[in-house]
Amino acid sequence: MKSTRLPRELQAAWEEIEAYAKEYGLDFFPIIYEVLDYRTLYETAALGGFPIRYPHWRFGMEYDQLMKGHIWLGSTIYEMVINTNPSYAYLLEGNEMVTQKMVMAHVAAHVDFFKNNMWFAHTNRKMLDEMANHAARVQRMIDRYGYEPVEEFIDICLSLENLIDYHAPYIKRPEAQTHQSVMAEDEPPVVEGLPVERSYMRDYINPPEFIEQQRKRLEQERARQKKFPEHPQKDVLLFLMNYAPLERWQHSILEIVRDEAYYFAPQGMTKILNEGWACCRYDTLVFTDQGVLRLGDIVAQRQAVRVSDGDTPQDVYDWAAFEHYETIRVRTRRGLELEGSINHRVMLPDGAWRRLDELQVGDRVRIGGGQNLWAQQYVALDWSPVRQPTLAQIADEADVDVETITRYRSDMRSIHAALPAPIVASHDAAIADHGVIVQHDGPVQAPNVVDERLAAFLGYLCSDRRISSAVELVIGVMAVDEDQANAFADLVRSLFGIEACWYRDGKHWRVCFSSRDVQDFLVHLGLETDVAAHEKSVPDVILRSPQPVVAAFLRALYDCDGHASASGVILSTASEEIGRTVQVLLLNFGILASRRADAKGAWRIHITGRSAAVFFTAIGFGLARRQAALAHYIEDRYRFRREDWSDEIVAIERGRAHVYDISVRATHRYAAQGFINHNSYWHSEIMTKKALRDDELIDFADHHSGVVAVHPGRLNPYKLGLELLRDIEFRWNTGRFGKEYEECEDLAAKLNWDKQLGLGRQKLFEIRRLYNDVTFIDEFLTPEFVMEQKLFTFRYNRDTDMYEIASREFKEIKEKLLFRLTNFGQPFIYVEDGNYNNRGELYLRHRYEGVELKMDYARDTLRNIQRIWTRPVHLETVVDEKRRLITFDGRDFSERKMD
Repeated sequence: MKSTRLPRELQAAWEEIEAYAKEYGLDFFPIIYEVLDYRTLYETAALGGFPIRYPHWRFGMEYDQLMKGHIWLGSTIYEMVINTNPSYAYLLEGNEMVTQKMVMAHVAAHVDFFKNNMWFAHTNRKMLDEMANHAARVQRMIDRYGYEPVEEFIDICLSLENLIDYHAPYIKRPEAQTHQSVMAEDEPPVVEGLPVERSYMRDYINPPEFIEQQRKRLEQERARQKKFPEHPQKDVLLFLMNYAPLERWQHSILEIVRDEAYYFAPQGMTKILNEGWACCRYDTLVFTDQGVLRLGDIVAQRQAVRVSDGDTPQDVYDWAAFEHYETIRVRTRRGLELEGSINHRVMLPDGAWRRLDELQVGDRVRIGGGQNLWAQQYVALDWSPVRQPTLAQIADEADVDVETITRYRSDMRSIHAALPAPIVASHDAAIADHGVIVQHDGPVQAPNVVDERLAAFLGYLCSDRRISSAVELVIGVMAVDEDQANAFADLVRSLFGIEACWYRDGKHWRVCFSSRDVQDFLVHLGLETDVAAHEKSVPDVILRSPQPVVAAFLRALYDCDGHASASGVILSTASEEIGRTVQVLLLNFGILASRRADAKGAWRIHITGRSAAVFFTAIGFGLARRQAALAHYIEDRYRFRREDWSDEIVAIERGRAHVYDISVRATHRYAAQGFINHNSYWHSEIMTKKALRDDELIDFADHHSGVVAVHPGRLNPYKLGLELLRDIEFRWNTGRFGKEYEECEDLAAKLNWDKQLGLGRQKLFEIRRLYNDVTFIDEFLTPEFVMEQKLFTFRYNRDTDMYEIASREFKEIKEKLLFRLTNFGQPFIYVEDGNYNNRGELYLRHRYEGVELKMDYARDTLRNIQRIWTRPVHLETVVDEKRRLITFDGRDFSERKMD
């Protein structure tokens, strides 16, 4: 269900954010927020953000995809906003307050751009009502003509929805009008001259030269009428609406599709300036000099950490967070997983970059860790024991007198003192019958840092052998042998000053103790009591610890749940999260591991080859017999093959999620989740971070952001756009523009030029108001910028079967960039003649600009246009540098050369 009245807390948060936004100069339409449950939100998202759309199967398909992503992948839509006045935005019911505030800040920035950018000036601000009207009109057509004919015609129209003139709302083009029908022409007129009453006066009144002049004029007029429109028309849909023999209901549907295409067009023309993409999900693990941190935490706390780029440490200098992005989750054969925005890029084995939405099953990606980049300091702990209840309080809670409690405790201490240490098997029955695990009542001196001892203790408790009970305050493990039981008991004694009770239980040893303070201490560290084995996770304090501490944790974990054999080193855990995290941690040691689920649902982390030898020296087993087994495995395979630090993509799934990104100096990449990732360039200054309070961070999601990277065969224009924004702010802040700067011939002076004008933010707001992606790059791309970014054009050499640098000239680079952005990179198709061969046939022309059409797309397009036009349709294009005419007559395709 939904509510247009915000709860009191959300209303107060919006009023705060609204005030900050206006303080920084944002000017937006009134925003109406609706709080939706997840099903209603996903229904709305499937409809493009509008609550009502015309019925069509593609909306159901989108909803099914979104719901599957939510149910099976855990993807979540955080926000949507509609370009209307007032603007409508949707909040997901149940989100945390900080998430709702981030969404509101993001929405304020979007609506500011919708209102102030000139390319949105002609959009229908009442599109919410218009979409509902479209839905009602289409439903009436379905009721009258049937669902299948209407749906089939909508399919045809949607396949042609990009054949519009994107710039038509901003300029006036000659209309394709004709004043006389050409479909049913009468007998052509004949030139007879002026009327005469007497035949002998004919040549005098109508001399031959006059007759010839009139005949030529008539022929010119007939030629003009035969070929229409008089000027080529880019808006093919408008031409079809005007002249195709459509029934009224078909004309209405084509009009609806065209209107909606024009509404969404400005959003496609301003993606660089308005939207801004990010990279990965919140829980993506990144190797940093402060530990293995979650990407979302780095962004939320704006941590200026150093990250590994896969080779060397680099500084992080910017942070970004965005809501409700389409994402792609990839999984490799080794079990590594990464989920990021569709245009997030990962490194391939040859050093090239590829977008997630361009990856295919079977592609290989480079695998990398943090090159042993770890935190350098122990994690400090700020914990003190909670005040324990008095005997009177305990007695009152148990509904007994104080004397009974005192006598019971005295008896238990006597029994415990009489038992030998370790307790032998003969006492097992008595212990099982009487539950002799005496609670430690004395003060606990817990560690004040997470050192190797505490890490080992946590490693035991994160294993599947942990014993715990929140009710009885029992903490312990089921040890595999007496040595391990003794080791765990020693840890308990040295860490907390508590003597654990341990005894044999069949083939294993139980080691237990009871302490309310230690239970509280573990909760403080993030180890919840009575958590199921499959729900366990590696504590954050371990992830933020130095290498020796992490090694101690893993050693204890492997002692409990791992073993070495002839097949290598294997860890078996019921927790998928622990298995995933351990696999990533091992990469930072230089250890390759595979992660798979076995038939019983347990996750097995398998290490073989050279990585097993690295495990032996860097981590190893604490149990001597297991370390000896590992040594034997290594000795048998002393000549390991060189390991391949690349992996094959085996699964690709789509979803939606809240995504995050960081900007990294120099190499602009970082190692995370086992992949080498390309960062984005997020221009965060335009909206700032005014609403930062306590542990909340509200970033006004500005409009100048994107994931940027380059890979063979394609250059991402968003990278240049965002780098240009940084360059523009720097130039206008320092005065590096204008006549004086351009005419300065002193190179040293230009390098140190700084007029301290501080006009960068003002210029960015001007760009927000006036530019789209093409005009932005056209005006602000400079030769200096091209040189600084080391840009070049390239071409494919058929002789060498390689891509080669074609040019580093500024002019050619700029032309190439603008070509990729103009018309969204789609081909220009014009209506050249609506009466070709004087038979009412449609003649289209492709404006060839060096890129040939995809012929399968071209034929499908011709087929659908012919179904609307009903007569043969022709398309002139260029194939192999020769003009060709492709024709579809309703049955067959034909092609002929024109040169």
